[in-house]
Amino acid sequence: MKGRQSKHVEFIRLLAELFGYDSRGDYARFASRLGKSTSNIYAYYNGHKVPGRKVLLSALRHAFEWEVNPNIEVGPIDLRSLTSRPGVYCLYDSSGSIIYVGQATNLKQEVRQALGRRMNFPVRRGPKLSKKAYPKYQEIAEYLSAYEVPSVRMRHNLEALLLRIFPNQSHNNKMGNFK
Repeated sequence: MKGRQSKHVEFIRLLAELFGYDSRGDYARFASRLGKSTSNIYAYYNGHKVPGRKVLLSALRHAFEWEVNPNIEVGPIDLRSLTSRPGVYCLYDSSGSIIYVGQATNLKQEVRQALGRRMNFPVRRGPKLSKKAYPKYQEIAEYLSAYEVPSVRMRHNLEALLLRIFPNQSHNNKMGNFK
C-alpha cells in the first residue's frame, strides 16, 4: 500500500476502530454490523476496493438502526414529557397490564391520538363491575412506556415483537409481521 488511502477507505477503518473491531478476523462481525458482505468489508478495509458514498451511507444507517432509547419507563401518563421523535409506546391499565402497543413517527402526537381512540372491547369497571361499552383508552390507561426508535424497520419489528409477547393482554387489532 503506497501513501495515503482514499478517505472512504480511511472512514471504514475508523468505523471499525470506533466500534471496537480489530483487523484480525473481526471482518464477519463488522460486516454484519454494517449490513455488508464479509468479502466486501475485507476489500474495503484493506484498500482493494473503494466504497462509494451510497455504500458508506447505507453502512451508517444499518450500524445505528438498532438504537432504542427510553423516553418514559412505565410511568404516569404525561404528554409534556414525551418527545416528538419517532418510537414505540405501550399503554397500561391501573394493574400494570398492557392494553395497547403502538409505533409512531411522532410519539407525543400519536400517544395523544391513541388515548382519544375507543377500545375495541367492552370493559367492566367499578365496584359493581358494570360493563361500559367501548370506553376511550384515556379512561382506562394509567401508565405509559415510550422509547425513541429512529429506524422505521426497527420500530415495526419492535412493535410486532411486543404484540407477540403480550397477545392476550394488549387488545390491538393487528398482530404485526416482521420485516
